[in-house]
Amino acid sequence: MPRDNTTRPAVSPGLLILLLVLLLGGVQLYFWTDRSMPIDEVSQLLNYPLADFAQAFGPLPEAQQAGPPLFNLLMHAIAGLDIQAMRLVIAALTLAIIVPSLVTAFKWKPLPVAAALFALLVNESFLLNATKLKFYSFDIAGFAVLAAWIYTKDRNTPLRLVDVLLIVAAMVIGISTIVGACVVVGLFLALRLARKELKGREIGLGVLVAIVAFAYYLQISYATELQITAFPDTYSGLGVDAAKKFLLAAARLFQVNGAIILLVVLIVAFAAMMVLRGAARSPLGVLLLFGAASSTIFLALAIIGKYPAVDARHVAWMLGIFAVLAGAVVEAMSSPQFRERRPLATGCTALFVLVLAAIGLREVTRWPPAVTEGATDGIVATLAALPPSTVVNYFGAPRMIPLELARGAPITQHTYVPNLSTRSGAVDPSYFGSTWMEMDADSFSDKIEQMLRDDPAGWAKMVVLLRLRDDYRPLARFVLDAAPRDGRPFYIAALHVAWGEAAQDQRAIGLRQVLDERSCTYAPVVAYEGLLSPGFVLKASCP
Repeated sequence: MPRDNTTRPAVSPGLLILLLVLLLGGVQLYFWTDRSMPIDEVSQLLNYPLADFAQAFGPLPEAQQAGPPLFNLLMHAIAGLDIQAMRLVIAALTLAIIVPSLVTAFKWKPLPVAAALFALLVNESFLLNATKLKFYSFDIAGFAVLAAWIYTKDRNTPLRLVDVLLIVAAMVIGISTIVGACVVVGLFLALRLARKELKGREIGLGVLVAIVAFAYYLQISYATELQITAFPDTYSGLGVDAAKKFLLAAARLFQVNGAIILLVVLIVAFAAMMVLRGAARSPLGVLLLFGAASSTIFLALAIIGKYPAVDARHVAWMLGIFAVLAGAVVEAMSSPQFRERRPLATGCTALFVLVLAAIGLREVTRWPPAVTEGATDGIVATLAALPPSTVVNYFGAPRMIPLELARGAPITQHTYVPNLSTRSGAVDPSYFGSTWMEMDADSFSDKIEQMLRDDPAGWAKMVVLLRLRDDYRPLARFVLDAAPRDGRPFYIAALHVAWGEAAQDQRAIGLRQVLDERSCTYAPVVAYEGLLSPGFVLKASCP
């Protein structure tokens, strides 16, 4: 028998592309884990480790923060790690949920999996959230699971208990996933009803999902109550204004890379929907329907004030659907029906490959990327190098300094004043009314300073009142009351405040005004500008 001398490649081109995408993603994620904390992460991390198991299910005790129970337990478990290691753990767990969903959805085909992962790993919003000490990456992962499920679930087979368990698991790792779980089950049951194949047992399982979702919604509502009520200016949008904020948040989520890939994906998806027929067309159509239905329902909830979406992180769940859709169009392009339309197949393939290759090259040429970060590490390094002194904590510093001291930062040589509690607390809506908003500045300042001295929940109330009035002089007066007044030099540390006059940050303006009214001299030791959470250290003296 003649021997077959043909050689086969050791690694298929599709697998090689997948490996390159994983290498790209590993480098990208490493860059994004190596960054300093902004104020929202500082506030979140203040709460871990938890004092007891019950705290995972309620409002967190510090800085008006909240999170899903499983995320709180995760943060409790890893709170002893350094910041970069914590980011790596969150990124690894996020991908550990997403990758198996993609592999299952695309039946181990490397090219669709590679396209789905690439769409995420070149998206700045995904890289930010996947390495952030917050729970938003698990919203993305949960929606990826739900999207993969609806994409692969055979509409000829009924909803089963194993499906419900998967959907509930995807739901409880996030918050936005509550809506996603209800949408995906409702959509599947509607499709079954349209085929006149819906069974009573499926309705019962759908009701079970609804009950679990409602119970989880009640728990999340309780856990986030303090956070939401304390930010009426952020979470109170309705109607057209809320719709605009939702759409702007979505635009910020995708940014340039994501928007270009999304456009190409949608072009190819609609081309595939026109060409494919039968079983080859149905999964893609249902996935598009799930994305459209989820977006419409979230937009409606935003309009009626039930889902405030004012930042990209609030719509991060979209990236979960986006990833599965990117993989689905690659799978569609490889189907025999699509390849039969040779000009269309060639054009779509060329467009897809050229766009993704250009974006990949653009990302590599930007290494190391300019990552979003806070001034925390810089402030700590500056304080560590200063001789023992009195340090006045202003604005974000009352949260940052206790956290850094607890985590062993080498800044223990200083005396930090004032001793200001940042405990979470209920803020009565009456504080947002005309009595407080129209109060004269002197009376307002007196009441805020008294509140910070005497009210255990004074910090929680102060933060929202000063933000609503955009006047931070009362806080500046309170913290400077604790500073030396005999001409001895001291330092002022602040986080989430831009010192430069060009920024016109009212928190810095208020501090300057109070320093000037007390005839203090002051100059910046260091100022970190242009960051998500800027900050500074001043050297000052007051007579």
